[in-house]
Formats: sequence, C-alpha cells, structure tokens
Amino acid sequence: MEKQRILPIQSGLNFRELGGYPTQDGKTIKWRKLLRSGYLSVLKKTDKQFLTDYGLRYDVDLRSDYEILRNPDPTIPEMVHISASVYPFTAHKKMSLKQWWKNIFHKDAHQPSILSDPYQLMVLDQHAQAAFKELFQILLKNDQPNQAVVFHCSAGKDRTGIAAFLVLSALGVDQETIDTDYLLSNQVLFGKMPSLKSASGTKSAAIERMNQARNVNLQSLHLAKQAIDVSYQGMTNYLHEAMNLSDKKLEQLRDLYTE
Repeated sequence: MEKQRILPIQSGLNFRELGGYPTQDGKTIKWRKLLRSGYLSVLKKTDKQFLTDYGLRYDVDLRSDYEILRNPDPTIPEMVHISASVYPFTAHKKMSLKQWWKNIFHKDAHQPSILSDPYQLMVLDQHAQAAFKELFQILLKNDQPNQAVVFHCSAGKDRTGIAAFLVLSALGVDQETIDTDYLLSNQVLFGKMPSLKSASGTKSAAIERMNQARNVNLQSLHLAKQAIDVSYQGMTNYLHEAMNLSDKKLEQLRDLYTE
C-alpha cells in the first residue's frame, strides 16, 4: 500500500498515520504500526476492509463511557477494542457534564492555570494518566509484524492530540515535528467536521460542544508540556513515573515502532 499521512478513509474522521516521522537518534517511525483518528462509529464496509488489510489489530478508545455507549466503535475482523477513557477527570467524576464544562473551560485565556486548563489536566490528572498508561501497555503488546494500533477520541484532535504527543515523545520525536503533526488536525478538519449523532440532553450537548469548540492551537499543547516540565522535571521523568515506563520498556517501544 502507498505510504500516506492522511489515510483514505471515506466515512471516518481525521484518520492519520504516524509512520515516517524522524526520531532524534536518526531513525524513523515505522509505517502501518501507529494510527490516530477521530470516532469510528460510522465506518462503512469498504473502510473496515481497508483497515483490516492495513493490519489494524488494536483500537484504543479514549472517549468517555457515555460517548462509547452512544456511538460504539464497529466490529472489525481481528481488531480488539480497548476502552481507556480520559474523561472525566478525577476531581469531576461526580459532577454533571454541564457543570464540568463550565468549570473546566471557563477560564482567563491569557492566564490559564494547571488547575483549570484541560490540556494540563489531561497530563496531570490520575484518571487521564491511567488512560494513557493503558495505551502504552497496548503499544507494548502490539509486538507482531504487520499489525497496527489506532488510538482515537471523538474528533481526533484534543485527547488524541495529547496521546500522540506522549507517544511520539516516548519514541524520541522532536517537539517541532510533534507540533506539526498536532496542527495537521486543523487542515484535515477545517470545514469538514460533521456533526456527531446526538441524543437529547445535557450530556450530549456538553460533549459535542467540547469536541467542536475550536481548532487546535500550539498554546494548548505547550501548556501540557509546561505542566510536565514543572511537575515532573521533564518528559523522561514523566514517562518513568506517570506512565510507568522503565528505560527497558522505552527501549522496547522504540524497537517495536522505529527503524
């Protein structure tokens, strides 16, 4: 198959390859091993077949239980679905999504704090960290050739963007390349993001508003990086302490996903 950054999925959202990115030690990420995307619930038969032929074996779903219940991922032959919800954050598990939205996103845009910015919470909150730890465990499990992992949320830009940031960092990709991949969501989604099927009620409205509120911007991603630098004194310590990845496991990841 042709090597393509944006995969030719007709009925999916923001389907992209992470293969081909260079690492700082002179290697590149293998193609057909790491995929990122938005929701999969409307995939057509031809797209499912494409992904089966592509080698997709693991589907790490970063959405909330409610999102999964409303729009479950499809069954694809040989693919295993893993739920690893990033939301709700630990401090907000008993809060309605309407109140959660109000508290998390109502902030001074010029002076975001670690206590209020959702991107910083995604890398610091224990519940969110558990989701990303699960993703890394699946990446380590995907140790056979010609098999791929996809990780996704609803729009494939925020939760998925943070997941890609962590995964690419673990594989030794430099920040400038990570930034470029992160911003690619704006190009892919601009004017093309369909409305998700919605049920009536506050929960649906809050999640859809969150997913469609804005394009991604580097300030948000860099705030997450800043939170890691301040709280863990850098990405290496974060991967060791928050993601439970020893030097041996990081070496194993790089062996599996780079060449």
